[in-house]
Amino acid sequence: MILKQIQYVITLAESGSFAKAADSLGITQPSLSQYVKKLEQQLGVELFDRTGGTVRLTDAGRIYIDAGRKILEIDHQMHGDFNDLSSQKLGTIVVGTTPYRSASMMPLIAKKFSELYSGMHLVIEELPSNELEDATERGQFDVCLTMLPINTHIFQYEKISEEELLLAVPKSFAQPTSEPVPNRKYPSIDAAELNGMPFVMITESQYMQRALDNLAIDHQLKLKRAAVVKSLEAQIAMVRSGVGMALMPSGIERFCSPNEVCFYSLKQELPKREVVVMWKKDRHLNNATISLLQTIRSIQW
Repeated sequence: MILKQIQYVITLAESGSFAKAADSLGITQPSLSQYVKKLEQQLGVELFDRTGGTVRLTDAGRIYIDAGRKILEIDHQMHGDFNDLSSQKLGTIVVGTTPYRSASMMPLIAKKFSELYSGMHLVIEELPSNELEDATERGQFDVCLTMLPINTHIFQYEKISEEELLLAVPKSFAQPTSEPVPNRKYPSIDAAELNGMPFVMITESQYMQRALDNLAIDHQLKLKRAAVVKSLEAQIAMVRSGVGMALMPSGIERFCSPNEVCFYSLKQELPKREVVVMWKKDRHLNNATISLLQTIRSIQW
């Protein structure tokens, strides 16, 4: 019963609405309201502030949820350990990652893992990159696919691959002057050729935009802002449609055809993005999760 209580409170806190939470939980709104009210009476504190037409956590509510998430994590780990005792190897592993990596990396991981461990299945939960560490620390994921840097006091990690930063140019644009470079997949251009060109940019907090901003500063470039989007998926769609060019990670090519986008390296080689799989240091890795890590290691990225 206590696990059900915790899940109800967490769902309500995350949705901010009795109606949305009830719909997500598959119960009626009056039932959820009565349930929470009864729980508050039992605890002798109010978990939610209901004034002003919104539902917000009180200080007591935040304490309850912090403790509740720890209880859910312990329960999750316990059931993982029970699965290890089963010779059938049945169970679930929760992997956290960004929408981009969910589309670009997880299909290959899931396919190979399911071939090796048919009784196991993966649950992929997507969050923006700046929210992944907090969610992993709360125990929301067994493992997480993300990028360096991470907090190594809290997390352990293994490096999976490196991503080169490429220039994606719509096929409809006049293509820049380029030349082949040994040991690089794409022809190379000089950053100076980007001056005055229209770019599809991404929100300022994201790694790719910081890299583009630094490139512009280092080489005194003035870039036209053709559009600003929130995700790599939207960014490459804008490039495909001819809105502007963009600085993007290698691997994005799989979402394009050669008739839509041309890719180039930069002569002024930029720092590579280091992709890692990470988990909490104090989290017990059951046999299923260890098997997943072994599967990820075996893939040639």
